[in-house]
Amino acid sequence: MSLHHEVRRITAEQHGLIQRTQLSEMGMSAGSVEHAISAGRLERLSHRVLRLSGSARTSDQRAMAAALDAPGGALAIFSAAALLELQGYELDPFHVLTCRRPHRGGPHLGVVHSSVRFSPADVMTVRGIPVTTPLRTICDLAGRVRFERLDLSFERLVSRRLLRVEQLHRHVASLPLRGGAKGTAALRRLVLTHDPLRPPTESNLERRFEKVLADAGDPPFERQVDLGDDDGWIGRVDFLDRELRLVVEVQSALFHSSRADKARDETRFARLHRAGWTVIEINELDIWYHPDRVITAVRTARRAARTR
Repeated sequence: MSLHHEVRRITAEQHGLIQRTQLSEMGMSAGSVEHAISAGRLERLSHRVLRLSGSARTSDQRAMAAALDAPGGALAIFSAAALLELQGYELDPFHVLTCRRPHRGGPHLGVVHSSVRFSPADVMTVRGIPVTTPLRTICDLAGRVRFERLDLSFERLVSRRLLRVEQLHRHVASLPLRGGAKGTAALRRLVLTHDPLRPPTESNLERRFEKVLADAGDPPFERQVDLGDDDGWIGRVDFLDRELRLVVEVQSALFHSSRADKARDETRFARLHRAGWTVIEINELDIWYHPDRVITAVRTARRAARTR
């Protein structure tokens, strides 16, 4: 393959970018690189990264440039969270994680962070861009964001099957029992919050319901449980108290307000009642703005269930 075609192949894989070291490995001299820049075939983005003239200028290209500018680096922390499509995080400014040594190589195209514990096992690829794995991203966010935000980000990754609760448990088990790096306390708290056998919530509304219960000191429910009867599967209920045979459904205005939605709910609830379950509905407005009503409804239902 000719040098020209090899450059085209690599830039096609790297959002129109190439490193000087890659050109050198192809046998292209420093003088030839400077000549290509002078001729307008390549554009210098930094001492380390060059852009193929005419390639599309995109946010992904700028993210890739930041990663390539830190040898062995990957998009990390807030940028990694954005690339993993977690809500509330921005890709730019581009945060890059690399090992300690290249971090000392002068100015970079991104905000470079270094870690002696950073390794190739911490890196995956999203849209062709090297980015820290979901587990590494959560570890890097710990201590940098509020716990509630960290918890939400973790649950989103778990619900999308990008991360397993067991992975976090194994990682925290390998940490020192006391002290540790920044964010270790938050990770320990995250482990205590998430049981590997307990599925994640599926919406912010469900998270808010659980927080209302926890703040009031009430015991939690099982979440996202499939129930059935003699005729087969009835459906997946939001929350369940198995001992009291009590089901709690949190109803959002968006998904449970149409006539068809209400008809489906009525059919499902009727089957649950016939199967011996008590069903109570908690509406969205009360969960967000009247938590006292939520607690009253849950406690009343639990008391009634105990007397049966």
